[in-house]
Amino acid sequence: MIVINTATEDELSEVVAVKLVREVVPGGTVGLKLRKGGVGYLRSSFSKFCQMAQREHVLLLADLDRQPCASGLIAIWSGNESLPDKLLFRVPVREIEAWLLADRQGMAELLGISEAGLPSEPDTLSDPKQVLLNAARNAARSIRSELIASRGALALQGLGYNRILSQYVDTLWSIDRAAGRSASLRRAVDRLAALA
Repeated sequence: MIVINTATEDELSEVVAVKLVREVVPGGTVGLKLRKGGVGYLRSSFSKFCQMAQREHVLLLADLDRQPCASGLIAIWSGNESLPDKLLFRVPVREIEAWLLADRQGMAELLGISEAGLPSEPDTLSDPKQVLLNAARNAARSIRSELIASRGALALQGLGYNRILSQYVDTLWSIDRAAGRSASLRRAVDRLAALA
């Protein structure tokens, strides 16, 4: 049995990390779930994750956001130092929503729309979350009202955004289908699979 701790920015990334460990790593199980509110926590705790990875596996997911490339983000965080072998630092390009959109079949089923209304290359999107929210505008009312914020709300997404998309990851999202459309997810899957 391989125990892998997860370090993530938010609830949705954590659900994805847990599914990756359980489905990609034979006999893989999740140890600690390290999440305390955003990328700032991950960045400030990075040296602790590196220390932990001297002894045990840590899957760290950090969105690329506005950085030009994943290797550049990793170099900035690591100070160009080599990373411990047991630190699996993976970067969704540009953010975790791109990995969710990459399973067009699953997302189309969730939203009740045609796959043609979803992007074919989600890693190329500058704002995957906004693309997902725009697609959700055509969803059934029950889904749309959960994902999209009401008029005048300060948040970009609706109150049920994390809950609905976490359920989607657990029930509909296919890692294999998504990895076929997202190179950044494919690299994460390959790195995890290599543990076996």
